[in-house]
Amino acid sequence: MSTQTDLAVVGAGPGGYTAAIRGSQKGLAVTLIERETVGGVCLNHGCIPAKALIHAAGFQRDITHWNDLGIETGDIEVDFQAIQAWRREVINRLDQQVLDSLNDHGVDIVTGTARFEDSTTLYIEGVEQTLEFDSAIIATGSEPLEIPGLEFDQNRVISSREVLRVESVPEELVVVGGGYIGMEAVTKFTKFGTRVKIVEALERVLSGFEQEIVESIQETNEMYREDIYTSTFAQGLEYDETGKPVLVAERDGEELRLSGDYIIVAAGREPNSAYETLQLDTTDVELTEQGFIATDDRMQTTDDNIFCVGDAAGPSYLAHIAYHEGKVAAAVAAGETAAVDTEYIPAVMYTDPEVAVVGLNETEAREAHEQLKVGTFPFSASGRALTMDKPSGYVKVIADSDEQLLGVRVVGARASDMIAEATLALELEASLDDITRTLHAHPTFPEALLEAAEAAKGESIHSY
Repeated sequence: MSTQTDLAVVGAGPGGYTAAIRGSQKGLAVTLIERETVGGVCLNHGCIPAKALIHAAGFQRDITHWNDLGIETGDIEVDFQAIQAWRREVINRLDQQVLDSLNDHGVDIVTGTARFEDSTTLYIEGVEQTLEFDSAIIATGSEPLEIPGLEFDQNRVISSREVLRVESVPEELVVVGGGYIGMEAVTKFTKFGTRVKIVEALERVLSGFEQEIVESIQETNEMYREDIYTSTFAQGLEYDETGKPVLVAERDGEELRLSGDYIIVAAGREPNSAYETLQLDTTDVELTEQGFIATDDRMQTTDDNIFCVGDAAGPSYLAHIAYHEGKVAAAVAAGETAAVDTEYIPAVMYTDPEVAVVGLNETEAREAHEQLKVGTFPFSASGRALTMDKPSGYVKVIADSDEQLLGVRVVGARASDMIAEATLALELEASLDDITRTLHAHPTFPEALLEAAEAAKGESIHSY
C-alpha cells in the first residue's frame, strides 16, 4: 500500500508530536509514525514518571513537618504499589491528552517502524506501507547508554527507565553514573527507605553543575553525602549466593564490591542506535564528526527534504529543547522562516532541594567580563520559604558591570518554577533594574529573585 503526505514525522516523543501538531496548525497534511507509545520516553518512561515518584517520596519529609506543626499523623505506611498505580494514571492521562490533541488536529497516526527508501519515501514495517512525503522530520529520541560488562540483557541490570516500574521498594540500589539521573534516583528511593549507592568515574558527582551548587545540596541533605563513590570505575558484574547482583569496581587501585537489588546504569544516552534502523544511507543525510545527525539552526539536515529534532539530533537531551526544535522544524517545512534560539536554556534537577540554572555561571561570566555584580539571597530569609518549612538554598543573580543580567542560579524549593522568570528576563535582555522594578507578590518564592537582584546592586532589604 502506498500513501502520500505533506509532512512525515518519525517518532512521537516530545519533539515528534509537537512537530506533528504544529505542522497541522500550519496547514500541512501530517503523518506521525511511532513504533511504541505516543509521548515517547519523557512522558512514559522518564521525566513524568520520575517526577511523580519524587513528588510522592517528598511527602515523607512533609509529614514530619506536619507533626512539628501539631498535626499528629500517627504511624505512616507506604503502599508502593498504590503509588505506582497513581503514577500510571498520571501517564495515561497525559498520553490521552496528547492523542486527543493529535486527533483534534487531524494528524494521521501510524504504528510501525519507519525506514527511508530514499529522500522522499518511507517504508513502514508493521503495516507494510510505503509513504511518500514532501518533508520528513526525524524525532526518534535516544536510548540509555550501555557499559561493557553491564549490558541490560543481564539479570537485574536495568536502565533508569526500568527502575521507575519496580513494584516494591528495593532495599538497596547501585547506580552507575553520578549525573542528574543518578542523583534523582537518590532523591526518589532514599526517601522511601532504599539505600542508594552512587558510582561515578569522575572526581565529583553532577559535573555539569558548579561545585558550589553540589556542595550546597550536599550540606543541606545528608543523603547526597553518603554512599557516593567518586573516581570509581565499574569493572564487572557478579552475583552473590542469593542471586543479588554485585558491582565490581575499582578506586585508587582497590577493589570495591557493591551489592544491590538492582544495578542501574545511568551513564548517559545515545541517539545513534536509531540511525541504522532508519537506513539514512539511502538519503543525503550526513553525520557530524561526533556521529550525530548534522542540522542547521532550522533543524534541517544535509538532505533538503529531511529535518531532525530532539535527542535524535544529539545532545543536550532535554525535552523542552525538543519541543522548541519540533515547532521550528514544522514551521520551516511549511515554508515559514524560523530558527532555533538556544542561547538561554534552563536546566533543572529535581533533587532535594531542587536546582535550576540558566545563562552563564559565575566562572564563565568572569572569563567574559572584567567586572561583575553578583547578588545572593538565601531562602532562610524568605517569608514564603519559612512558612512552608523550605528554608534551604538560595538564589544567585549574575550581571555585568552595567547591570546587564548574565545568569541565574536557584537552589531550593520551587526552583524548577522560578527559573522561568529568569529565562524570560535573559531572553528580553533585562537589567537588574528591570527585575527590581517589577512588583513581585508577597509572600512568594519568586521574591527571592528580586532580592538577589537588589543584593547585586547593594540594595537588598531582607538579606542578611
